[in-house]
Amino acid sequence: MNGDARPDRVVLDLTVGAATTCRVVVSLGLAGGGFAPPQPYGYLTLPAAEPNCADMGVGLNLDADVAAELAVTWFAGPPTTVPNTLLVLDNFRVTRGFNTVFQPSYIGTADFDGDGRQDIYEWTDQGEGFVSYLATGTGTVVPGPVRHCSGPLDHRLADFNRNGAMDVVIAYIEGCGAYFSGVVVVRDDGSLYHLHTDVAGLDSWTVETGDVNHDGLVDVTTHDQSTGEIATFISLGNGSFVRSPVAVRDYPTVSGSKATGIQVLANDYATDRTRVTIWTPPQHGTVKVTTNRTIIYTPNPTHGATDTFVYRLTEDGRTSNAAVSLRIVD
Repeated sequence: MNGDARPDRVVLDLTVGAATTCRVVVSLGLAGGGFAPPQPYGYLTLPAAEPNCADMGVGLNLDADVAAELAVTWFAGPPTTVPNTLLVLDNFRVTRGFNTVFQPSYIGTADFDGDGRQDIYEWTDQGEGFVSYLATGTGTVVPGPVRHCSGPLDHRLADFNRNGAMDVVIAYIEGCGAYFSGVVVVRDDGSLYHLHTDVAGLDSWTVETGDVNHDGLVDVTTHDQSTGEIATFISLGNGSFVRSPVAVRDYPTVSGSKATGIQVLANDYATDRTRVTIWTPPQHGTVKVTTNRTIIYTPNPTHGATDTFVYRLTEDGRTSNAAVSLRIVD
C-alpha cells in the first residue's frame, strides 16, 4: 500500500456511534517479515441507522504512482447515500466511484488485456454473471470485453491462447443468451468458445483446469452434475479445444529384425486416464501395449516392406480409433 514492494495486510471494518464510520485497517509489511501494528483510516461516513460499509475489495495500482489503490464494493449493494457500486481509495480516501456489478459475490484482479497492469473482475449469481473492468493507468476503469451474462456460475481463469491476456472458462446456469446452461470459454477479446450447451437447462456442469496431457497448455475438464459424465477438452493453445480422446494416424518406420516401440499418443489428444488397446492386429508381426501405453511392434521373420494395425483410445466412455501404417526397414 505504500509502494515499498512488501505485502501489507488490509481489513475492512466499521465503527458505529452517532454515525457509522467505514474504515480500512492497514498493517504495513516489515522488512524482516511480519506486520506493523494496525492503523485505521476512515474513508466513508454513513448514518448510524445504515451501517452498510463495503465488505470486499482488492488492492491494485490504477494510476502512475508506485503505491496501490484499494477498490471496495458491497455484496448486498451500496448504501442509499452512495451513488456508485465500486469506490476507489487512493491514500485511503475516496477519489473515484464507478458503477460495476450491483451485488457482486466476488471481486478479484487479473490482467485481461496483456498490458502488465492488473484489471478488476467481479462475478455474481444475481443475473449479471462475470464482468471485467480494464485499468486505464490514469486512475479509472472501463468495461472490458471479458464478460458473460448468466445466473450462478463456476469459473476458472487461464491464458488459453497464450497471448499474455487472461481468459476465463465459465460453467453457468440461467444464461442470458441462447443457452440456459453450458460451459463457455470467454477469450480476452470477448469471443466465445462453447464446450457444452443446453437450451433447456436440463444439464449443468462444474469445471476445472489443468495440464492433463503434460504439453504445457491449460486444458479444461467438466463434470456433468446430472449424469456424472466427465469430459476433458485438450487445449490447442489458440483458445480452441479438442474433446479427448482423439486418435491420429501414425506413419512410423520400424525395424524388420527387432522390436520397435511406437509412441502412438505423441500426436493424439488424450489424457493420463486414456486407455490404449489394439483394435485390429497387424498381418506381418505382433503388437502389445506396455504399461506406459507404448505399442511394441515385433515383425515376423518373413515380412514385407509395410504393415498396418489399428489401435483404440478409450476414456470416460468415449472411444477413437486410428491406424498405424508401418514402413519396415531391414
